Amino acid sequence: MELNNISINRLVPIYLMSSYLYYELDKNVLSDSQFDYLCKKILDNWDNINHMHKHLIDKDNLKAGSGYGLEYTNLIKGASLNWYEHMKGKKQ
Repeated sequence: MELNNISINRLVPIYLMSSYLYYELDKNVLSDSQFDYLCKKILDNWDNINHMHKHLIDKDNLKAGSGYGLEYTNLIKGASLNWYEHMKGKKQ
């Protein structure tokens, strides 16, 4: 997945969904370097982000390059599963 061309506001759900998949379901959709880039990009642009789920993100997690211990809405959980199935289908 090419993250550098995605708007900062769209990176928020990517961060949350990839964190949910990895930390709650043990499924990878991003490489470690992609996830690190995502954390840095969100943190560097924190004041410019306008997304309804921004409040779910912990800046200390971003600094650590982690998404561990976050809370997820049912919307995020469902979207994560759909995204994972889509990504899995593209690899086949």
